[in-house]
Amino acid sequence: MKGERYIVFLLAIVLCACSHVPIPEATIVVRECASMPCGGRASASACALNEKAYIFAGRMYAWDQLKDLWEYNPQTDTWTQHGEAPMKARVNAVIAANNDKLYLGLGYAAQRAYQDTAYMHDWWEYTPASRQWKQLADFPSPYTVASLSFAIDNHIYVMYGTGIPGFSKEIWQYNIDTDTWVKTDNNPSRPKPNCGGRGAWSGGLYYYGTGYDTHNLTSWYSSDIKNDQWTICASIPGKGREFSACAANDTYVYLFGGQYFGGDITGGWEIFDSYMRYLPAKNQWEWCGQMPCGRAVNQIAFSINGKVYFGLGEDDKQHTIDKLYCIEE
Repeated sequence: MKGERYIVFLLAIVLCACSHVPIPEATIVVRECASMPCGGRASASACALNEKAYIFAGRMYAWDQLKDLWEYNPQTDTWTQHGEAPMKARVNAVIAANNDKLYLGLGYAAQRAYQDTAYMHDWWEYTPASRQWKQLADFPSPYTVASLSFAIDNHIYVMYGTGIPGFSKEIWQYNIDTDTWVKTDNNPSRPKPNCGGRGAWSGGLYYYGTGYDTHNLTSWYSSDIKNDQWTICASIPGKGREFSACAANDTYVYLFGGQYFGGDITGGWEIFDSYMRYLPAKNQWEWCGQMPCGRAVNQIAFSINGKVYFGLGEDDKQHTIDKLYCIEE
């Protein structure tokens, strides 16, 4: 097992240019976990199941797309490869867990230039215990890239993202029992169409925001997803950002890295090295300092037993990152 390294951030010194944002009183300790053995990746998808994390697809440097599935066990700090999935390699797919199974698919499968046929609609079930794959009903929406996915009861939800028509605010339910898809009604209180937004569950509510809709967004919402009720929360501090990583526990929702996309007139292009956290109980954001990996975008994040993990992605030179970290609160 790789030696652990603890990185302590004294948050009081991270006043940044955004001093109006409250600084956490406590010190945050970040522990470096075992690196991903294959050299890392960007634009992968991740979720947690039975106290383990599963990381699917993504790409290496220079758009070398992947279709393998990896398991990370935080108790032993070890990685296990589950082999390649029986589908095309892709980026910006989705993955969700329910009842000892993984549900995954969608994304974009092509090299660099966008092609209509590269928007993937296939949908799969995977059982880690038996390593069995099963193809399910295709996703019927054209918005298949950079969506978000999670499970509620016997349904897998897929929401937002982008596709050939543009940006989406659709929310779809996949019924595991009947292998069917249903698009939910569009509540006007939903955030506007965008892609590259991020979200996570905390205290029974889903928190969602950031992203891009030709502008970099700072909006942040809480939602009762089952009833499609959305409430505007405090906006994220600083510039808007897209393709961050997000994970939560019952106290905080963390937002890691990401990028600001723009031209010379709109503030240029920037990949962030900072991370922050949202406190639902106070409707308040706090800066958490610099990530130990430096500038990073297209990372993954997940939560297991109340601990938040983040890492992988790519830096501002488009080199993939193999590091994984755990926040020790």
